[in-house]
Amino acid sequence: MIYNGKPVYTSDTFSFEKVKIGDYVNQEVVDDCMGVVPPVCMSSRCSQIGEPYSYRQYPNTGKWRSTYSTFKCVAGTYPDGIWEYCGHCFRGETEDRGKN
Repeated sequence: MIYNGKPVYTSDTFSFEKVKIGDYVNQEVVDDCMGVVPPVCMSSRCSQIGEPYSYRQYPNTGKWRSTYSTFKCVAGTYPDGIWEYCGHCFRGETEDRGKN
């Protein structure tokens, strides 16, 4: 499947080693990722794997906060949604930012 001129990863083709920020995945990939550990954030807009990936300095406060592997819904609805991989974002956010 192609979305916005880019391939959409499926559960057969997805891996965290291959995916880059801005790549697309299907609903099944997000469901599989959210099933690994309870999600820290899960809504129709944003889903984040519950285990922290890293800790970064939060730009607004300078304090260290956890980041999480993040997906945001860009098209469709369950069970046919298409999601964009956003990288490692602060809880509830969809932008990869902060200082390591």
